[in-house]
Amino acid sequence: MHDHNEPPRAARLRRRTVLSGGAAGLAAAALTVWTSPARAATAEYFVDSAAGDDTADGSRTRPWATTARVNQAIASGAAAAGSTVRFRRGRRFHGIIRPGSTRGLRFESWGDESEAPVITTYKYVQGERCWDAVGDGLWQVDLSAANIGRTHHGHVSTWTTEIGFLKVDGTMHGDRKASTSALTEDWQFTSIGPVVTVRCTENPSTDGRRVWLAVAEPILEGRSGTTVRDLALLGTGRNAVQTASSAVPTQGFTLAGCIVGEAGGGFAADGVSRMGNGVQVWSGATDVLIAANTIVDCWDTAMTIQGPAVVSGPSWSNVEFNGNVSDRNMQTFEYWSSGAPDPGTVSTCAVRGTRASRAGSSWSARVRLDRSGKGSHVLFYSDAVEARIAMRGNEFAGASDAYLYAKVRVPVGLTSDENTIRIAPTTRLHWQRSERIDQRAAWTAATGLEQNSTFAVLA
Repeated sequence: MHDHNEPPRAARLRRRTVLSGGAAGLAAAALTVWTSPARAATAEYFVDSAAGDDTADGSRTRPWATTARVNQAIASGAAAAGSTVRFRRGRRFHGIIRPGSTRGLRFESWGDESEAPVITTYKYVQGERCWDAVGDGLWQVDLSAANIGRTHHGHVSTWTTEIGFLKVDGTMHGDRKASTSALTEDWQFTSIGPVVTVRCTENPSTDGRRVWLAVAEPILEGRSGTTVRDLALLGTGRNAVQTASSAVPTQGFTLAGCIVGEAGGGFAADGVSRMGNGVQVWSGATDVLIAANTIVDCWDTAMTIQGPAVVSGPSWSNVEFNGNVSDRNMQTFEYWSSGAPDPGTVSTCAVRGTRASRAGSSWSARVRLDRSGKGSHVLFYSDAVEARIAMRGNEFAGASDAYLYAKVRVPVGLTSDENTIRIAPTTRLHWQRSERIDQRAAWTAATGLEQNSTFAVLA
């Protein structure tokens, strides 16, 4: 990285690795193609965190420096519908991307560097002087915005200082406690207001060690008409990518050829549960394509559709996950819905060409309270919408608990077939049932799933 910051682990995947991994999945299934809305403008803006200047004009020769400047240009209308924003490859950008209500925006990369541009909400603390010793092996840092450049560097959120996890020497530490009295082991931490307290036998930044802190703010909000390609969206205490709420439903969104992950650990609305998905498609979304991405190191699932039923119209329509790679996540795909759907509509989602491995090996597995059965490739909770979900041509390899988890029932609209499932002989096919892979005939007969799928024992 040209700004001399340690790159996130996943960002070290080279461009050709990400795109070739996704291409294998795309070849395995027909790809639904949507046309973007008519582009009202063709302006291009360039961003370079090392050589840019936010007072410049955003041209290739005079690029901007930050995502904040990009968001400002979108909000003011300067970056109008149809504009393309290009982030310099090999650079790190501490910030977020918010397309807002401007349709037809594209976010892509530029330059010849091998690494994709990283967009991240990480803060980092490097100097020993930035930490205050508060006794009993505890160290504190104040992340107030007024302290940027003094106690810490990186992303400054306008609405939260919550930290979802720490990352030190490439290891993600997510053992977050509610009070400092509960901190008994190294790298356990609290995030209370702007103050982060860490237990460590020595100063956390001894010998120049950099401590990364994942701010609990989504990196990218997928809005209507937005296309995002060839970026690395890594490092957040919430979801890495999420579509907008049901109140402002996303209509037409593409995320392709990106690296996504290092996500989660922030508290959900109940203040107890913790959360964090790679790509979350909320209810109300239509014409969404998530294709050829590599999704890694999420607290929860790599890909999900979820949310309350939409009162009028389908809750999801033409949502497709195609040719993605999932690794080191708790789950590969999750679905849940609640409420009363519009009875006259049908919700649809397809999951195709996925290459998924090591479900249940997320960094959250060591510390999450809701551990039982959650290390599964496919996870279902409530099915109020009864969405029609088609899963075909996927490869699922290795799971700590089960291939499938269905808390209430297998969704009535699920068709899952012609997949490859490779799990250990002791791993359940279905967490709520007893069958293992040598009893697959009984399981497929009982559930109606995977009738023509290939099963193999994972050595």
